[in-house]
Amino acid sequence: MRALNGLKAVYQKEMLAYFYSPIAYFVIAVFLLGTGYFFTYNIFLTGVGTMDQTLQNMGILLLTLIPVLTMRLFSAEYGGRTIELLMTLPLTNWQVVLGKYFGAVSIFLLMTLASCINLIPLYIYGNPQTLNIFSGYLGFVLLGMSCIAIGQFFSSLTENQIVAALITIPVLLAFWFVGHLKGLQSSVVMRELYVNLSFALHFGDFISGLFRSEALVFFLAVIATALTLNISFLKMRR
Repeated sequence: MRALNGLKAVYQKEMLAYFYSPIAYFVIAVFLLGTGYFFTYNIFLTGVGTMDQTLQNMGILLLTLIPVLTMRLFSAEYGGRTIELLMTLPLTNWQVVLGKYFGAVSIFLLMTLASCINLIPLYIYGNPQTLNIFSGYLGFVLLGMSCIAIGQFFSSLTENQIVAALITIPVLLAFWFVGHLKGLQSSVVMRELYVNLSFALHFGDFISGLFRSEALVFFLAVIATALTLNISFLKMRR
């Protein structure tokens, strides 16, 4: 119970920090404007009555917004010299890391839930495949949680928030586009490696309604690895 109380305290601190700064409002506003544009273009202008392309566009948009959401998680603590105070509190490393992570994930889930308003006209005027939409949103949530874990880890490596974001963006884009390199490889092993590391290809399976255990395990492994590295680095700083 004491462990959960510590986790809850860090989580509440992060949520207050987000809503007392313009970051959360900016990210949510840009995300909703972007998803609204993609939905309008893909559904009404091209006449395609599915969410497939819209979800794909949302995934790419997410890669550029997550670094903005995560860049302050630890970098702001370093820059504001509040990390020393945080480290002196009776909190374990995993409580600090998970508390901050759950705070960022909560903002992301709020964004995702708000984007579901686009489904209303789709169900009114079309006949969408509910299973594909559910699967696509599940993949989107897993993708977002993986990106947040990576972004939080890079935020823990530097005192500069901008540097944290600038490191995170190319790493996330590399994970997204690495699958396209498979055609340049003659080695079967390397082709499989590129495919297995690709955010886009795993996310694409969910969008297509394919709930593959390999994709689920991949995203969960990315989350666990990034958070473990985050905890280890925090332990080294202490």
